[in-house]
Amino acid sequence: MKDVGERESSRAISVIIPAYNIEKYIDQCLDSLQAQTFDDFEVICVDDGSDDRTREKIREHIKKDQRIRLIEMPHCGLAGAMRNTGIENADGKYCLFLDGDDFFEPDMLKKSYEKAEEDDADICLFDARLYNEKTKVYKEIDYIIQKEYLPAEIPFEGRKMPYTLNITTGCPWSKLIRRDLIDEYQLRFMLLPRSNDIYFIFMAMALAKRITVVPEVFVNYRQSGESLQANNAKSPWNWYEAVKSIRNELEKQGIYKDLECSFRNMAFGIAIYNLCSLKSAETYCEVYEGLRNKVFQEFDLKNFSKEECYSYNKKKYEIYENILKYDVQQYLFEEIKKLKQEKSYWVKRAKNAEKKENMHITQKAGKALRKVGKIFRMSE
Repeated sequence: MKDVGERESSRAISVIIPAYNIEKYIDQCLDSLQAQTFDDFEVICVDDGSDDRTREKIREHIKKDQRIRLIEMPHCGLAGAMRNTGIENADGKYCLFLDGDDFFEPDMLKKSYEKAEEDDADICLFDARLYNEKTKVYKEIDYIIQKEYLPAEIPFEGRKMPYTLNITTGCPWSKLIRRDLIDEYQLRFMLLPRSNDIYFIFMAMALAKRITVVPEVFVNYRQSGESLQANNAKSPWNWYEAVKSIRNELEKQGIYKDLECSFRNMAFGIAIYNLCSLKSAETYCEVYEGLRNKVFQEFDLKNFSKEECYSYNKKKYEIYENILKYDVQQYLFEEIKKLKQEKSYWVKRAKNAEKKENMHITQKAGKALRKVGKIFRMSE
């Protein structure tokens, strides 16, 4: 492992970026950081043995800006290992973990740092939006910061807020985190192909004495169709290992009871989300039965009531009820029956519709047919 670029003295912020074969995006990422209205930061790019021109592009930026550094690693395929290497080489008072295929608003570092300093905060949360690589369209989202869960008084202590593990997602790129908090509890990213960040982020949130918020969009999160979610059948239980580690550490720190309802809602949401995102029929059935027969019991979710279910999880509750009620074959059979009825309804309406004036009905019928086909393939 070698470090390319001169090492600067201590900075206010260390920006840590894992990089692997992102030559299409790394220029825009680094350009947006070099255009920041705040100067006292370093950028640590940790390359995971890229075999495209990612490293060459980073070196071109280093020639123009000595705040940028490049650490080269042999390929391991683990973003957590890259982020941990960045932590070990960081000089900043705060760490910010960004992705090399995203780009950022000019005031991100200035405003998050100033707010963290003003509130003497361990963590400063900020917002993000989606950027569609294909259409070039931005989309506002409401789940990076669940504003309805923000307490009246900010900053707040993690263990004393009932929504600490629900107020934001496990993504690391919308949180400025004080290095002292990371060092005090020896927080590190898990070495998992997926969900490597859940443990690090939610434990930081739980252990933080002071958490503050800048409710502004600073991150443009690129959607390119190359998400890890597309391949999650290869590691369908990584999220479970991460959530289990969170529970174990909360108990070790003696704060599980403080955050029990928050933890259960977090575990519930992550479990249902990961089940529904699976693209393999075999893996779907495996995870479905795993939730039904083991995981819900292990995470105290066997009798998870609607009253305990936070609002952001409400849409998942019917799926949860069905998992408890049916085994996977019964569940898929019931879904097929419902979709057949829906298909029959829309086909009938489409046949009776005038083609031009009611084209939307024909389109809905086609959508229903596709849904039925998908469920049939999953059940095979």
